[in-house]
Amino acid sequence: MIVEFGWFLDRAPWAYADPGLNRVRVGRKNLIGLLQTRLGLTRPDVPNAERVSQYLRRLEHLDAPDAWFHRSLAADPWSTAHELLAARDDAVANGWDGTLPTSTADGGASPLLQTLAAAERLGREAGGPQAADLGLAPSLADDVVELLAELGSSPLPLGIDELVLQHPEDTFPAVWRRVVGALRHRGIRISEAPEPAGAPELTVLAAETEWEAAEHAARWLAAGANGRTAVVCSDPTAVLDQYLAQRGQPRLGVGARSPWRAQDQLIPLFFELVWEPVNVHLLAEFLTLEDSPVKRRAARHLLRALSREPGTRGPVWDLAIRAIGEDETLGPELAATLDRLFSTGLLPDMEHRLPSGAQLVEATAWFAAALTARAAVVPRLQATAAQLRRVLALVAPLRRVDRKELRRIIASVVTPGAEPLAPAEAAPWLRLNHLAELGEDVEDALWWGFQSASAPTVRRWDPQDAASLARVGVQLPTPQDLTALAVRETLAAAGRCRRLVLVQAAQRNGERVGPNPLLESLVERYGPPAEPGAGLSGRIGRATRTPRDLTDEDGVWRLAGRTARLARAAAHRPAPPDPVQEVGANPALAPETMSYSQLDVLLGCSMRWALERKGGLRVPDAADIPEGSRMIGSFAHRVIEVLHGRLRAAHRAVPEAAEIAEVIEALLPELASELLLPGQKARRLTVVEAVTVAAREFFRGLEKGGVVLQEVEKPIEKDLQLVTPEGVLTVPVRGSADAVGIDEQGRTVVVDLKWYSSAKHLRQKIKEGTALQLALYQWALHEGEAPPDDPTAYFLLKQHAFASAHAHFGAAIPRDEDPGQLWGRAVRSAEFTVEQVLAGRVTATKPVEDAFAAAQAEAAAAEDGEPTTVKDVETAVGRLYVEPGCRFCRFGALCGLKGDYS
Repeated sequence: MIVEFGWFLDRAPWAYADPGLNRVRVGRKNLIGLLQTRLGLTRPDVPNAERVSQYLRRLEHLDAPDAWFHRSLAADPWSTAHELLAARDDAVANGWDGTLPTSTADGGASPLLQTLAAAERLGREAGGPQAADLGLAPSLADDVVELLAELGSSPLPLGIDELVLQHPEDTFPAVWRRVVGALRHRGIRISEAPEPAGAPELTVLAAETEWEAAEHAARWLAAGANGRTAVVCSDPTAVLDQYLAQRGQPRLGVGARSPWRAQDQLIPLFFELVWEPVNVHLLAEFLTLEDSPVKRRAARHLLRALSREPGTRGPVWDLAIRAIGEDETLGPELAATLDRLFSTGLLPDMEHRLPSGAQLVEATAWFAAALTARAAVVPRLQATAAQLRRVLALVAPLRRVDRKELRRIIASVVTPGAEPLAPAEAAPWLRLNHLAELGEDVEDALWWGFQSASAPTVRRWDPQDAASLARVGVQLPTPQDLTALAVRETLAAAGRCRRLVLVQAAQRNGERVGPNPLLESLVERYGPPAEPGAGLSGRIGRATRTPRDLTDEDGVWRLAGRTARLARAAAHRPAPPDPVQEVGANPALAPETMSYSQLDVLLGCSMRWALERKGGLRVPDAADIPEGSRMIGSFAHRVIEVLHGRLRAAHRAVPEAAEIAEVIEALLPELASELLLPGQKARRLTVVEAVTVAAREFFRGLEKGGVVLQEVEKPIEKDLQLVTPEGVLTVPVRGSADAVGIDEQGRTVVVDLKWYSSAKHLRQKIKEGTALQLALYQWALHEGEAPPDDPTAYFLLKQHAFASAHAHFGAAIPRDEDPGQLWGRAVRSAEFTVEQVLAGRVTATKPVEDAFAAAQAEAAAAEDGEPTTVKDVETAVGRLYVEPGCRFCRFGALCGLKGDYS
């Protein structure tokens, strides 16, 4: 057998143009595997995470208050063990046997080497039960030392006739020169491959984006036969594959390594959810994963509960659990399990109450069983189930587990995987990962992702440590040596091509991409000659082609010896969608019920109302979990509601400070659990203080104004009569008023609670007399067609103040219009809009307003006058103008306001 051996050939194909029997091409790992097979030294592979766990036990045995690594081990045990094991493996891979120099010159061995040597002695000297507990499974690093010993003593034949070195023997690290020497001593002929004598025609394709680069790279591949072509893929090829498929070429199928694959998220997400307090956003992600072990019907119940109250405690969560238990397809056992997993059985995340590994394993028993069962019918989950078993095996022996260490363990086991959008297809070309893997002559080579190509990294040792190891015969390769070898092999591989195209993109995913230093070396060796005084940068410029340089006036495209004739495409200018959609008259478009929020949407934008109420389009529950101001506002509402219940039962008007604090503490897990998460303390204290003051000032303000609070969240229902061309349309108006009371004159008082960063627009509504919500509540709470001018107010929770046109709540804001006039204009607007909708005409208001404003501005400029607004037009005909709520609308892409409508 003839074996070709090179430092960078582990992923290289065995043969391409000249395949033959008994000839293989290998790198370090594959050569070790071949020799182990021939010498009978093969062993099962042990995952690195398990070895880190084993090394951690050694470090814990060596630990002492004065140990060099003591503080690091206490702060982050797993990372400390991972880092020291990597240093140990690097030293062993270069021939270290655990000994240190006896000389104390230059200060002796460093604390790092002393720690590594102590850990090696501990492993050798441990006996009895301790040997198993302190053992360390061998890795690729240990195999090199073992091979050197076996090559000198084993009588087994190797079956290798010749070892052909891809690069000179003296360029290999010292320990590998010893391996080559041992093979020579065994009678194997050692030779060096001749240096390629060719010089490629070098072309640099410099595009602005990877999309532009992919278009021309795919055209270049489609323009040739590719029987002797190599394609080097140092970047994912998802974009390039799209252009190749358009031209009928096979896909390359190189995927990006990513931790965000759905099956790779199952384990990290679940283990984030076992700690208290629960992260409701991560819980929503877990429930919506394609491979989530929680059944879809059960997940829908829980997601609906989270979208109403963002917590796993409280009546809404309990209602969802009850619904799961009453569902015949789910049952009470699953309901109890889910409640325990995500609510009642959460593990404490406090230093003095951390769970043991056994407790953590017990808490995940259902997840492990469910994932194993699902993996039996979904093959892609079998690897995930195996990873979970590995995580649990590593966690189980630990005396205590904190969240940070668990994350480290999971990250060691669940590593990012690469899964292409479309698999690779059979192709005439040779596909490589790096040009250095090219082992035979080709006509053309295209290097996709040239800027991402890099040499293998090597550990940077402190000079003192390198010198100490050198005194015991361990010669560590320097980063400079391996980088020089990578450059040398890349240049040699380039000599095996007649034409070499390097594809460069100035930006990828919207970010600038830096150059590859290899470019200078390639151009210096193979680039075109420089013009006088131009230097290396001039030579790079002469080798570079941009997309605009590739097509001549006749439409002929040329790049690196290949041509294609292009046809000019017809120009296509995207047009925005029509903001007024004619869908045909339909009585079914009539509103069936109405609330204030629905009325506000209907008057502001009938298209949004039609999409939501008639089209059934809505945001998924997982994306509609309250957060930010919406969450805090709901939380403050409930605090006041609960306080009112207590005060009413005790016939009191203002709560005590301790009472407010007690209610807030009880409601936080139900309605604002994200404020209890790690890192949220400052925000939580700010919100708690703001809600505390808001609750106190709300009740004090009512008492001071002589208002007795009767109900919070009072249900309202009243029929609204709308006159349309088809007759009178009766629409029930339903909802609830935040706070309803009575003043000293016996009048009904309505207060609406708002949490906004700025109260300016609410005060402006009161001043202009357009506070429609307050008018609607008064209308619904009284008989008659028009609301009375009874006291109403907004209470601004964040500002701890009332805003009102009535003197009950402090300084009254003068208003332009009373509630009766406002309600009359609102009803006329509703009648007009409903008439339009029933006729099949739905309007996206904002685009219409923008077009109207542009036309008016142009007319006003021509006539030197003031432009008219849509609000002016609506007011002039006696209708209420309601500003479209585009900030809160999710359909902006449908009306052309958001996104790219092309």
